[in-house]
Amino acid sequence: MACGRASSAGSGGSGSPRLGVSREDGPRATVPASQRWLGWSERNLTMAVRKVERYGETRLLIDIQYKKRDGTRARFRKDAEVQTWTAARAEEKRYLLNIANHGEPFEPGTAPAVDSGDSSGSNAAPKPKKTFAEVVGEFRETFMVAELKVTSRKGYESVLRASLLPKLGKLTLDKVDGKAAADLDLALSKRKLSRSTRNNTQVVLRSVLRFAKSRGYIEDRPANLPRLKQVGQRVLEIPSDDQVEQILGVACDTHRLGFTLMSDAGLRPNEVRALRCKDVQLRWENGEAVGGFLTVREGRSHGEMHTPKTGQREIPISRELARVLAPVVKSAAREAYVALSDTGEPWGQSGLKQAFARTSKRAGVEGWSVYCLRHFAITAWLRAGIPVHVVQRMAGHTNLSTTQRYVHFLKEDLEEAARRLPVRRRGGNGDGEKN
Repeated sequence: MACGRASSAGSGGSGSPRLGVSREDGPRATVPASQRWLGWSERNLTMAVRKVERYGETRLLIDIQYKKRDGTRARFRKDAEVQTWTAARAEEKRYLLNIANHGEPFEPGTAPAVDSGDSSGSNAAPKPKKTFAEVVGEFRETFMVAELKVTSRKGYESVLRASLLPKLGKLTLDKVDGKAAADLDLALSKRKLSRSTRNNTQVVLRSVLRFAKSRGYIEDRPANLPRLKQVGQRVLEIPSDDQVEQILGVACDTHRLGFTLMSDAGLRPNEVRALRCKDVQLRWENGEAVGGFLTVREGRSHGEMHTPKTGQREIPISRELARVLAPVVKSAAREAYVALSDTGEPWGQSGLKQAFARTSKRAGVEGWSVYCLRHFAITAWLRAGIPVHVVQRMAGHTNLSTTQRYVHFLKEDLEEAARRLPVRRRGGNGDGEKN
């Protein structure tokens, strides 16, 4: 049979539908054994899934032409529920089996309402109600890949697996309303999870519902979703100069380089992992490295490279950092990573964190996270009198308010210093100095 035209059923199938499929961009398919009784030819069958462009977006469309049991021609078209070839073909096979068995794409009693004003006998694309899990499948394969950086994807995936899919996965989208979201938040509260964790769950839920709205699966996001909880700011971990010196003093050479990139240049761990020799421009005086600049171009998280959240930035190199960097930059290739682990390989996702925990324990300075080194650098810049807006750029802060948290910490420093100043005695003997 020619592709896109109806074909006859087997010799004994007087009540069977006649099927045909439209052409598509993908490869030819093998006819399942359960469908061969219809008399289909594997040689001229192509699957009824094809790519279409709609509003600048590529979509997978299921497009099946067939004859109903009363002999009228019909056409069934709809976007695949999950936009991957494998899932779309599996969905198409379900519709073909239903047509073979029942004469319609849906089993009797389950077909969605279709506009009866279609005089051509063509079935408009019915839209069965999607479950939350089905929408999450699309959300994972499109929005999360295209819009989220790898660390955010990991966080979203954790929330989806731990909370949202177990509680809401089987519900149709019209049932995922404010009450369902409030019930979920209550369940998380009873498990004594933190407000931050509960907020993260609601943020991911809102993101999935916005995605569903953008795809036309719901008219609007539910208006009665629970409000996000007020969460206090975490106290900044900022070690003293002596504590940082103790940590760097007991660190081995490979660890010291990574730690100094954080304590003197304020790099994040993912930026330390991605830094290459070509990103370091040292300034030399009398054969000694005394300063320079390094360029933060990329971050590396979970083995994937990504652009830092505020884009590329340049950071001045301190004399101490220049001294530590010089032997590496002089001997390594331009594309080589600057900071390496004990094994000579680039740091893994948790390597710096674990190395810092062991080193700080040896130094007798426990209870800090590796991020305290970055906080130390930012505070040191502000103490040196660098303007706050310049520190914002050096630190890679998206919002000035984030940098100003460190300014507030310095005010506490000054207030503590004021309390320690000696109190001048007030007397009437006139012996005091007038300076």
